[in-house]
Amino acid sequence: MKYLTLITILLIAGCSSSPTPSLEQYLLRAESPVQFTSQGSHQDLVTTISLGKVAVAPYIDGLGLVLEKGDGQVHIARDHQWVEPLRLSLRSFLSNKISEKLGQPIRAYSYGKKDLSRRIDIRIDELHGTNNGEAKLVAFWAVIDPREQAVLSENSFYDAEALARDGYGALVLAEKALLSRLASSIAKTLEPETRQ
Repeated sequence: MKYLTLITILLIAGCSSSPTPSLEQYLLRAESPVQFTSQGSHQDLVTTISLGKVAVAPYIDGLGLVLEKGDGQVHIARDHQWVEPLRLSLRSFLSNKISEKLGQPIRAYSYGKKDLSRRIDIRIDELHGTNNGEAKLVAFWAVIDPREQAVLSENSFYDAEALARDGYGALVLAEKALLSRLASSIAKTLEPETRQ
């Protein structure tokens, strides 16, 4: 009986001493937020633009980073997560990056303002790592005139970015690079309207 108790204690001690994976969390924010100072009134801006709907495919809107395996299967990481769901962090990140590229503030939220001249609705269909060492982004956006309830343009974006090294940290950096390029593409579709 003594030996059975001793073996049980050793097994429990051995199992409890195995290293547990540590949780790594990543924040999706622009490195340096764009700041604008206005010399005059709010009306001095050429146009007032805001993000509208920011929709994210459900499979990537959780916290775990996503890797595509073969045959349409995905792996959602338990120990490598976004700090907040993408539907929240993308709004801040994209409004900041579009503002930077366009050279004028883009509101992250419209706050029910009726002075909007343009609204941008964005849908992210894919944002994940691939089994060949890349990050992939597929997105769509529409530029809308909220006063006329008219769609001014509909656009799509598809791109991939090779990971600089292995690991989830590299995946996050590659996804940020892709999202920055998406913001640049969105800004280009706004330029003609903002310079009227």
